[in-house]
Amino acid sequence: MSEFNPEFIKALAHGDTEAHEQLKSLPLTVRMALGTAIDQLRRDENIIPMNGGMSIYEQKKSSYVDDDEVGKALAERIQREKDAKELQERIRGEQMEKEVRYKVSRARAGLPY
Repeated sequence: MSEFNPEFIKALAHGDTEAHEQLKSLPLTVRMALGTAIDQLRRDENIIPMNGGMSIYEQKKSSYVDDDEVGKALAERIQREKDAKELQERIRGEQMEKEVRYKVSRARAGLPY
C-alpha cells in the first residue's frame, strides 16, 4: 500500500466512481495490486463502499416473488421427476426381462450364458 497513493486507495475503498474510472486505465497487474490494497484497507478500517462502482459487498435488489407461481413450478418439477423415475424403472424392468428370457432360452438349448 505504501507504493500507491493512499488517498486514491481510500477513494477506491469508499467506492468513488472517478477513482474507479482512473483505475480502469491502469495495467492489469497494477489493478490487481490495488485490489488487494483496497481489500486490506476495507478489512482494517471496516469500510463498506457507498455506491456500486466497485463494490462486491452490495446486496442485489430483491424482486417480488409470487408464492403461488413458485408452488406451481415446484409441483411441475416434482411431477416431471416422478414421471422420469417411473419411466426409468419401467425401462430397467423391461431390460431385466429381456436378459432373463435370453438366459433361459440359452439354458434350455444347453448353451452357456
